[in-house]
Order: sequence, then structure tokens, then C-alpha cells
Amino acid sequence: MTRILSTNITSPLGLTTEENYAAVRRGESSLKQMDGCLGVPGHFCVGIFSDAQRAALQQEGFSWFESLVLHSVKDAMARGAVDPSSPRTLLVLGTSTAGIEELGDVPEKDRNYLAPGVAAKKVADALGFANDPLTVSNACISGGTAQMLADRLIASGEYDTAVVCGVDALSAFVLAGFDSFKALSPVPCKPFDIERLGLNIGECAATVVLSDKAGKDTDAWYIIDGCLNNDAYHVSAPIPSGDGVCRAIKKILTPERKATLACVAAHGTATMFNDQMESKAIENAGLGDILTTTVKPHYGHSFGASGIVESIIMMCALDDGVIPPTPGFEEIGVSGKIKVCSQPEPTDKKAFIKLQSGFGGCNGAMIYAKTPAPAPAPEKVPYEVARRLRLTPEALWLDDQAVPLEARGAALVTEIFKKFLADGSRFFKMDLYSRLAYVGTSLLAKDALEACDPEDRAMVIFTENGSVLADRKHLSTFSNPEEFFPSPAVFINTLPNVVLGEIAVKNDIKGETTLVLLPRRDEAAMHRIVEATTAATKPSALLCGWVDCAGEDSFVADLKLMKIL
Repeated sequence: MTRILSTNITSPLGLTTEENYAAVRRGESSLKQMDGCLGVPGHFCVGIFSDAQRAALQQEGFSWFESLVLHSVKDAMARGAVDPSSPRTLLVLGTSTAGIEELGDVPEKDRNYLAPGVAAKKVADALGFANDPLTVSNACISGGTAQMLADRLIASGEYDTAVVCGVDALSAFVLAGFDSFKALSPVPCKPFDIERLGLNIGECAATVVLSDKAGKDTDAWYIIDGCLNNDAYHVSAPIPSGDGVCRAIKKILTPERKATLACVAAHGTATMFNDQMESKAIENAGLGDILTTTVKPHYGHSFGASGIVESIIMMCALDDGVIPPTPGFEEIGVSGKIKVCSQPEPTDKKAFIKLQSGFGGCNGAMIYAKTPAPAPAPEKVPYEVARRLRLTPEALWLDDQAVPLEARGAALVTEIFKKFLADGSRFFKMDLYSRLAYVGTSLLAKDALEACDPEDRAMVIFTENGSVLADRKHLSTFSNPEEFFPSPAVFINTLPNVVLGEIAVKNDIKGETTLVLLPRRDEAAMHRIVEATTAATKPSALLCGWVDCAGEDSFVADLKLMKIL
């Protein structure tokens, strides 16, 4: 449990938390209907900064993504009196695509694109942070995952303060990808409504400063508890029963905590499948009798920022004694028995549960409240390394023993799959980075997880370059207006955590699955994160390690299977 010292929201509705909340109370929305957007043909409804706002926020020498982070983090740190130069202060970003708009179809020497973890380091250095930053990329739950990771590292005693920023920028890259999925609504989204048509993409940055120290303001909000897990069902479609979200809720919701809740702050994307799944999860978790709401019609779906911006707005609303409505909702269009808030409702309760779900099968639930609920400090858990694997373009080693193989480079990964794992997976549709992670983890897990309950199997993967090869391939499918053919099969692999969903389905991993991008391989940072994760979640088995792929003949997977004793 950590204390929230300060916040910021930088969005088309305003550049501070106060401006954003005032706009939401007035019923304003950043959503605009446009014929064509960022060079992508079609009719769209998006949450986008104006040209004037963009010019005011853009900082010389930094990408648009980096500029959003800089503004939001600076404002939140000033309000929280944060010293970034302290070795006890950490910066954590949550993002799905980071500065992907800078990848560009231009010569390498002219590109401003930096891998997300490297871009985070550039921002951290500019802000004066002594520590290297961490970047969580868990699709739509990145903002929630980043907060939970920061909360755990503070609880472990490694840090006193963590600045957590969720951010994603609107780009042709993402717009074309989601358009290929036919998931976008041409009009403002209507979560849970019978006439909902899909989601709207939005952009913003939102920051919370977390601390274990008491501040001058005794009227503070706290992160009380949280849970992450995986559906182990499909990489892009949520499980229809809502089982994953339901399990996450039940893991942290006691009868006493439920009695304090003012509402459920839903993910509420307004897509057919997500809203239906989420309604069943809310009902089956026993929350159908309290109000459910979402503010996505104000912002659109801001992906990595959503879990933070939506939580900040909910804190402001409950401080104001009101549950904010779901704009546009008129008639229920889901089968789960839930109560959707359609107009402002007064409340004196000061707690809520925030839900999230995303591609890769990942889910999250977090409880925020104004009344602290002290918990015992997490204890490190003993473990043993049951298996090790190292895979390079030249060879495969299992438990330090070389495995006889003929191929080299990318063909080596394919040979391993055919020889040891041939299954009904999407292997041949995956990019090389995904193939590498899939083969490595599945070899380690093979015949080794039977004794572990699926909900007690977990995974934490670290990388620098992530899905950059798939990113470039997706970009090539729409960079020429005369040959505009973005493919959903290619786009899905541009989210670096999606392979974790593939691995979860293959190995029935229903516990936590998280991907962390680092500016460089850092064994000490990886060890701290793994120890904090196992102390907080106590899985029976954990797949973890470094997987990175810069090219067809430049990759490495150093992985281990840990058994918790």
C-alpha cells in the first residue's frame, strides 16, 4: 500500500489534473470526428491534441511521446516536492507503443525513434533522475501494471518514492492497426450501450507520485491492493466468461472492502467483446449491485495512460462527492447484470476498484481508497532455479548443455520449434522476437509445470528492443498510400507483450504476465523486480529472463524457470 502524493493529467482537455477534472464535470470531451487522420484514410473519431496544444507542449530535441512525459512528470513532481536525484526515487513509465510515431519510413540516420526503455532513459536524464527508469509495456493495462510494480518496489524497501507516468500518443501506426481490426467507432464511443460500435483512440499522459512517507496533506489517496493475471485464452480476444478479470477482483476484494466502494471504474472500451466480458466479470465477482462507470467517452482509449488518467479522475470525483456518469449510455447492451451510471450520483464513499484488460490476455484490478489499510511488509520468498536456457544465433544450451542443431540465425529458432515443440500455435505468424520468447519459455516449461496450479504460474520478461522488427513490418504495410494494406495479423505482434499471451495459452499460465523494457540489460534491476514480484504474488513457478532481438542474426534469450520453495 502506497500513498499518492501528487498527480498530473496532460490531455487535450487540459494540462493539469484540475483543468481535466473541471472539463469532465462540464461534460466536455476531447473526441473529434475527422475524415482522415494522420494520413490514414477513413472516417475516425479520436481524442487528439490541437495543433496549438501540440506546439506548446513539443520540446526541442524530444519526440512527441517524450514531450508528453516531460510535461506530465515535471508538473506532478513539482506538486509532490520530489527529488529525482535521490537514489531512493524511481521513474516508471507505462506505455503500449511509446514513441512509435518516430520509427518512420526514413533512413536510419534520420530517425528519432528510440526503443521505449531507451526513450525513458533520455527523459529520466533530462529530468535529473539518478536511477535508470523502468518501462512497463503490458498493452492496455500498462498504466495499472506500472503502478503495481512501483508499489511493490517501494514495499520491498528499495525506494521511498516512485514517479509513475502512463502515456501513449496517437499515431498513424496505431490508428491503422486498430482500423485493420475493425475495432474503431466513427462516432463517440458508448460503453456498455446496446448501440456501441467500438472504441475511440485517444492520447494523453498521466502521472501519480507514490511514496511510503507521510506528507503534510493527511487527506490523501492510497493504492490499497492490486492483482494481475492472464486469461490464457487468446492473444486478442478476451475470454467470454470474464474469468480473468473476475479472478483478479476476487483476489483483492473482501466483504469489508466491498462495503467501502463507491463504484466500479470499468475498463469500458465500448467494443463488443470487451464490454460483454467485463459485464460478466463484474456480475460474477459480486459487484453487479454497485454502480459501474467509465470516463473513456471523455478521452477515448489512451492505452498505457488509461489506467492512470481514469483513476485520477475518479479520485477527484469522489473527493467532490460524486460518481461521474458514463457519457452516451442510454440502454444496456451487455448480458452481465450490472448497474451503469448514466448521470452524476452523489456519494460519501471514498474508495473504488479500477479494472483493466488488454491484448496478450492480461487483466488487472486495483483498489484505491482515502483510508489507509496497513499491510505487513512483503517477505522475500526462497526459490530454486529448476531449469536454465540460453539461445543465440549460434546455439541452444539447456542447463549449460549444448543441444545438437544444424541451423543458424533465425532458422535455428524454427528448427527448435519443429524438433521440440511443433504444435497448433501461431508460430509461423509471429515475428522473430516472439518466436524467440515462445520457443525459449516453452522449452523450459515443457513437462515442468504439471504440479503447479495454472493460477500459480507467472512470467516476467525483460527486453530492450522488444517488437521493433514487427513494428517495421507493420509500418511497411501502410507507408505507401497507393498500397495501403495494414494487416491485423502483423499489427498484433507490434505489442511486445502479446507473445506473453501466446506463451500463457501454450503453457496454461493464468497468473501474472508482465513485460518490462530496460534501457540496457541490467541484471541487478531484473533481480529486484523478480524478487519484488515473487514476494507480492508468491507464485509456485516463475518463467523469467532476458529476451531481445535486434535483427535476424542478432538475438539472445537468457531464461530460467524458478520454483518457489
